[in-house]
Amino acid sequence: MYRHRLAVYITILLLFFVELILFDKLRIYGVRPEILLIATVFFGFHFGIARGIEIGALSGILKDVFSITTFGVNIFSFLLIGFLSGYLKDKLFKENFVTQALFSCFSVYIVCGFASAPVGAVLYKGLYTGIFAPFLFLVLTKIFGPKET
Repeated sequence: MYRHRLAVYITILLLFFVELILFDKLRIYGVRPEILLIATVFFGFHFGIARGIEIGALSGILKDVFSITTFGVNIFSFLLIGFLSGYLKDKLFKENFVTQALFSCFSVYIVCGFASAPVGAVLYKGLYTGIFAPFLFLVLTKIFGPKET
């Protein structure tokens, strides 16, 4: 269990740096996808409320420490997304790429609503994140397996 948790934390750190460095160069209309938000949704969908909240807290802390927004906004919103995705784990068909894309897209709208982001940028960020979500879900499923451990 400890080894699995360490792998999850390392993955979140790697995804944070990929979002920060790589996707900073791959912006579309000035926005990049919310990779950590997709990971939070993935872990909530596949491992339940507790893991969704845990990854949401870690992702929110990383985003808050390295951003200029009010401290705590990302922590709260990512915790909320982790909780919602964990809660909906057995209520949605999480293996469907449309579910993954739509939930990730709407999650961006929730997070950006708390952060009071500009509407135009939020619209593109949600779409970009929703389009990228099934690809990241596929990679994370290959790494962590499709079933709850």
